[in-house]
Amino acid sequence: MNLLDILWPKKCVNCGKFGAYVCEDCKVGLWEEEQICPVCTRNSRYGLPHKYCHKSYGLDGLTCLWSYEGIAKKIIKKAKYKYFYDLLGELINLPEGGEYFYLQKFLQEKPVVVPVPLHEKRYRERGFNQAEVIAKSFAARHKLSCNSHLLFRVRDTGHQAGRERDERLKAVQGAFVITPHNSLPTTVLLIDDVWTTGATMCECCRVLKKAGIEKVWGLALAR
Repeated sequence: MNLLDILWPKKCVNCGKFGAYVCEDCKVGLWEEEQICPVCTRNSRYGLPHKYCHKSYGLDGLTCLWSYEGIAKKIIKKAKYKYFYDLLGELINLPEGGEYFYLQKFLQEKPVVVPVPLHEKRYRERGFNQAEVIAKSFAARHKLSCNSHLLFRVRDTGHQAGRERDERLKAVQGAFVITPHNSLPTTVLLIDDVWTTGATMCECCRVLKKAGIEKVWGLALAR
């Protein structure tokens, strides 16, 4: 136990028990999310695009770890809006199971981990980018490199909550660019906290692939 744990002991966000942000009893309440095709968003084993859904600049696969409800929702909201961002590390462990086979295979290619960027205005308001926190934590656990500056958000798209998919897609068009003077990796693991309609992550992927990156896999904490 370190000094921080003594001064500010961790407490379960769900039941209040001391020791961890999510105690072992409450981890049972984390529900794994079924994987979907990143193009049509219908169920798809392993999160691979259906054969008839492939897009030139689309994601090569998508993994969403948890269902965005219950404990997972509490953790993400608390981290995002109450600044307890170290909470996010509690959710980034990959569950065991065959649904993650192709993601594990992709990780063997040593992709560069890239977070979905926040606009600088939102970053100043919040003080951190939750996707960057998740990306750095995941990269450290899997011994991957992380580039938080590969993508830059040039336009604030405002809050997306409540918008329909078409509105979200329109809002994020042209919102991201590749930061100049970056050496481009061959493969990227693109990370965000929540996949809602996928508009933001898909636009980021389009920009990355148009720049010459060959493979992009999406990873979201929850959907």
